[in-house]
Amino acid sequence: MTAGEQPRLVWLSREQLPSGGEEPILLGLETGIPHFVVSLDGVTAGASTAQTPYVDARSVAELLPAEEAAIVAQSRSMTDWHARTRFCSRCGGPTVSLEGGARRQCEACGERHYPRVDPSIIVLVEHDGRALLAGRRGSVPGRSSCVAGFVEPGESIEEAVAREVFEETGVEVEDVNYSYSQPWPFPAVLMIGCRAQARTTEIQVDGVEIESAGWFTRTAVRAALDGTSSELTLPQPVAIAHHLIRDWATESE
Repeated sequence: MTAGEQPRLVWLSREQLPSGGEEPILLGLETGIPHFVVSLDGVTAGASTAQTPYVDARSVAELLPAEEAAIVAQSRSMTDWHARTRFCSRCGGPTVSLEGGARRQCEACGERHYPRVDPSIIVLVEHDGRALLAGRRGSVPGRSSCVAGFVEPGESIEEAVAREVFEETGVEVEDVNYSYSQPWPFPAVLMIGCRAQARTTEIQVDGVEIESAGWFTRTAVRAALDGTSSELTLPQPVAIAHHLIRDWATESE
């Protein structure tokens, strides 16, 4: 990336890349010019300069324009998928990259492998002017967020919301509605943001994934968003949870 207050992505020619990178993966065309991502994992030490520092992928979404953050998300997911799919899940044979990296194919049995995306729900549960926020085990002390979890096979989004909320907090929900989504490329998750109404309010955390949970008023959440709360810390704007919580907190009572 470029250095400074408004960084942008830096595109390098093949000759400018440090040696030792993986095979290029085609991302797409811009003004007719093909652009690729190359994984340099483990070989970037010493490659950064004051003008073009290398930055961890998790931190760039808050720094880059939305269209460039999306390129990073695509790049991160694709390089991770290629690294995890070097061998066939059907027969164990080695796979090769084809179609510019859009798929891999087994050299032994011919099985085709395509990039996958894992759907995960994340939900703002509300009841009578309060929101249910939970603190995950091992997370930043004091930080609370929305309940989230992966959609299981054979399950609808609505069913996943109800199951995850009940499993993690003991709260039953209804009236599940979709809000918006966010790609989360660690490694390749699609976060499906929802709102839901609580049918019950008694909390019983699972103690495995969730360490604590509670009901918070809009006043308390607004203070956390303003950075003036001593009891509640919320996710940063890079996360969809922040926007689900903010949207609810800034609604009229």
